[in-house]
Amino acid sequence: MLKQRISLTDHVAGVLTERILAGRYPVGAKLPAGRLLAEEFGVSAAVIREATERLRTKGLVRSRQGAGCMVLANTLDDGFQLDAAFGGNRQALLHIYELRAGLEGAAAALAAQRATPEDLRHMAHILAELKASLHVPESALEWDFAFHRSLTAATHNPHYSQLLAYLSDQWRHSVQVARLHTLELESPGASHASKALARTQSVHEEHEAIFRAISARDPVAARLRAQEHLQRACERLGLDVASSPSSSLNADRK
Repeated sequence: MLKQRISLTDHVAGVLTERILAGRYPVGAKLPAGRLLAEEFGVSAAVIREATERLRTKGLVRSRQGAGCMVLANTLDDGFQLDAAFGGNRQALLHIYELRAGLEGAAAALAAQRATPEDLRHMAHILAELKASLHVPESALEWDFAFHRSLTAATHNPHYSQLLAYLSDQWRHSVQVARLHTLELESPGASHASKALARTQSVHEEHEAIFRAISARDPVAARLRAQEHLQRACERLGLDVASSPSSSLNADRK
């Protein structure tokens, strides 16, 4: 059974949005410094960065390095939106994974051709941090999402990163659902411990396989590894990929 939970980022972004719409942070004003917001909400700096990034993609704030976030508008942009609140709608979640498979597969292929040594070092650092926090859900979610962000950044095509930022709610929620579902499969008791560890480790190995293909400058393998990762995420979630014949998740597995 898929369960929807509100993340720390969801909560912080929601509260800040409400404050902007209510005029507590008026247009032209700056949001409190990230350090102060982190202290207020009792969260990490990474959560604050993700929350303010969501505000930016909604057109509410503008962020500049070293200058903080300034409020640009007190109404929400009604442009193209996708609902992040999937609830129990498995088909809606599958649609997001199909979208991710096409975009991230293409991004991985480009990253294999264009990633700089610095990009590769950054991705390796993220994977090391993710491995160290595999069984800490909130930290693992942040590093998991960071890996997918680094993949799009390594394309050096700004539109991939911009699209990921614009769809960050949906992207993050699909990652969160998958990670929480994997952890919820871990039943208590020593008899299940080895299976739980192997399951979580296999997810991480899928990320590492994508990274190895990118590092090897193999765009075909990078695309396939990225799509396989999302295919397996769907299988772990019990999503019926076969029910969607045109899905890019199964197009390369025939």
